[in-house]
Amino acid sequence: MRARPRPFRGWSVVAGSFLVLTLGFGAAYSCPAFADALADEFGASQGGLSMVLAVATGAAFLVSAVGGPLADRVGARPVAMAGMALVGLGLALASVATSFEQLLLCYGGLVGLGVGLAYVPAIATVQRWFVRRRGLASGLALSGIGLGTALVPVVAELPARLGGDWRDALLVCGALVALGGVGGAALLTDPPPDRRMPGPDGEAAVPATEGRALREVLGSRDFALLYGGTLLVSAPIALPFAYLVGSAQDGGVPRGEALALVGVVGLGSLPGRVVMGLLADRLGRRAVFLFCCAGVATATLFWAAAADRHAFNLFAAAFGVLYGGFVALLPAFTADLFGRRAAAGTIGVLYTSRGFGVLAATPAFALGAVASGGYAPPLVAAAGLGLLGTGVLATVGAKSRSWRRPRAARAVPYRAAIDTVWWTKP
Repeated sequence: MRARPRPFRGWSVVAGSFLVLTLGFGAAYSCPAFADALADEFGASQGGLSMVLAVATGAAFLVSAVGGPLADRVGARPVAMAGMALVGLGLALASVATSFEQLLLCYGGLVGLGVGLAYVPAIATVQRWFVRRRGLASGLALSGIGLGTALVPVVAELPARLGGDWRDALLVCGALVALGGVGGAALLTDPPPDRRMPGPDGEAAVPATEGRALREVLGSRDFALLYGGTLLVSAPIALPFAYLVGSAQDGGVPRGEALALVGVVGLGSLPGRVVMGLLADRLGRRAVFLFCCAGVATATLFWAAAADRHAFNLFAAAFGVLYGGFVALLPAFTADLFGRRAAAGTIGVLYTSRGFGVLAATPAFALGAVASGGYAPPLVAAAGLGLLGTGVLATVGAKSRSWRRPRAARAVPYRAAIDTVWWTKP
């Protein structure tokens, strides 16, 4: 008798990845919501508090070099579940911190460690389940980061709603993140090795194990260029989450509106991830990805010239869309280039470049702002690094067929509108 076909679980994997990233990065980016309370409690400066965020995000990307290869070896589900449990533990321990050093270790170190273990397995599993709709699937999953960022203003109101202080809010957040994150990670199932996925442009189906081994990938010229370009583009990307609120306040924007700018970035990144993912699948992932990289750098120049609340809001919205596209398409860009065989390990090692970018750019920006007496000069420098990184990324995989605009899209311009009806097909 003919064997019954196994169900396609790709979209449930997307849902699990979305939940993991929403809660993980919502926890990592929530520090600005408690900035005033933490400054009063521990006497920390704005630069010191920005280091909590820098350590959390930097550690998340650096630890991905461990979480990615580990997920390739033992599976994405157990690694991501352990990571989300660590995020909840970090928030709970931060709620009882008695010194700034303890806060930095728990809020920054443990939360970053947990996010790093969960992040790459979650997004790499999505890349393994999809080929033809990889841009859209990746964008939907990674829109969780945007939603997590958009929840920061809501988190800021938790102490008042709970009738307590920031310690109570962190404890509640820790419990919610641990429970919800572990539940989302439980949905991360790897495709069977013999499962074949439909290729791009109507090509023959390819097995889930296609691609290069991790050792071969790391020794290639393309990976070195991809690593360096991502490192440079990460410089302007790291700055708004740490300094946008402070720069807006210095520009005369009230604190409440300045804090809401972080939410605007998050909300802008939600359609950015989905729309850019759809466009990338139809117009070519390479072209749309490079557009997002250049756009992030250009938007940073606009931030340097912003002088009122309208300009800051416009920057936050534009940056959110372009940043969302960059984040959504980077793993798809990588999986297209090197295949799915070692997707988690490749993405994990690549994301250490983002970690180094965050850890270097955040304190360097603070020093540059003090030395120059304003935010504009270091922002212009960061934008220049982003444009240089875009140029480096443009040389990666230039001859790869998978980057080209699909033949059907060139021949029938309205085909993209028709295909959106069928986007749920794997």
